[in-house]
Order: sequence, then structure tokens, then C-alpha cells
Amino acid sequence: MSAPASGLAGRLVDWMAANRPALDELMAQEGSRAIHEEFILAEGGTLPDRSARIARARTASARAWMRHLAQAVAAELPGAPPDLADRLTAWMNRNGERLEALVLEEQAALERRGASGDPQADRRDAELAATARLFAEGFATITAPEDGEGAPPADFGRRVAAWSRAAEGRRREVERQAVESWGAVAQGPEMTAARESAPEPDALRVREAAAVWAHVRTTAEALEATLAASPESS
Repeated sequence: MSAPASGLAGRLVDWMAANRPALDELMAQEGSRAIHEEFILAEGGTLPDRSARIARARTASARAWMRHLAQAVAAELPGAPPDLADRLTAWMNRNGERLEALVLEEQAALERRGASGDPQADRRDAELAATARLFAEGFATITAPEDGEGAPPADFGRRVAAWSRAAEGRRREVERQAVESWGAVAQGPEMTAARESAPEPDALRVREAAAVWAHVRTTAEALEATLAASPESS
């Protein structure tokens, strides 16, 4: 991981790094969930192909990281509910259809900006951006003021997503650094969900894990920037 910045995002990154056993546990949980989903599909006669297995492993890893980020927010953001991670997990579980809609929106946004020429990478970025946006909407929903004067969750999510898109160059640099750092240690907890639910070559797992981490890191920074710009925080 690259050196954290100062401010809330830096504290979130520091907390996540200092609490790696919690991430490892979440990775194992989400990996098991992905395998269970595959069993259900297989019982129904649907055998996932390689790309579907990779996507499912990516989703498992992203969910684990977002839950870990929620734990960090609960610990480091003043006023955040201490049970934020559990409530956010339940909220995301209930909003699978919303995630599907956000994936379509992020794919459309990516097409407007211009595809990278790598369809698989573009699909991955759209899925990860959508997961981060769902995290932001869930966070805004759970932490909304009782008087209802806060920004609508969907608007908060859009602002987080817009900040993240503007920081694409930064995100890709974080991803590149992660690939270099993790290339020789593909057994780390970042790869647990991918390793358990999709037995792919180490190089692919490292690339997938690095992409997930880069989105998580950018989401932490986008969360800090969006909270700082919110009228209720001034």
C-alpha cells in the first residue's frame, strides 16, 4: 500500500492496515459466500464460465474491503455509529438491484469518457466503481440526520463517484504500486476471496486485488472530500 495522506482518508488507511486480521476474516466470509452462490447456480443447472468466476471473486473481494472500510469509518469518523459496518453490510445485501443499476450507470459514464481498449478492465472498473458508490449511498442512508436535512443518499453517492472519476490518474497509480508490491506475495489477505472462489493464476489475482484496493483507497479519499464539502459539515 502507498503511504497514506493526512486527514480522514489517511486515518482510514492506517486503521485498515493496522487491523488486517479483520480484513482476512471478511475475505474468508465473502469467499465462502461466493462459493455458496456458485453451488446454488450449479444446482439450478448453470455452470459459471471463467469470466463469471473472476467477476464473482472480484465482487467478494470488493465487498470485504468495503465492509473493512466501514469498520474504519466507524472507528475514525467522529459521530459515526459504532455498528456502521454491520448495518452497512445488511443495507448492501438488501440493495442488490440498486448495485446492478449503478453498474449500468458507471458503464455509461465510462463510455462517455472513452473506453480504455481493454473491455475486461473497463467492466472491472465499472463494477468496482458501482460497489464504491453503493457503499457511499449506504453510508449516507445510515448516517442521515434525523431531521432529514442531509443530502439525499443518491446525491451523496454521485458526488463520491464524481470525485473518484476525477482522480482516475491517482487511482491507476495506486493500482500500479500495488501490483509491484504484491506481485511476489500473492498469498496475502487481499487475495483470499479471489483464491478461494476462483483458482486463477497468481498474476491475475494480484491484478484483480490491486484494482480493488485502488478503488477502496480512492473511495476513502472521495469520502473525506465529499464530507468536507457537504453543507452540514461546514
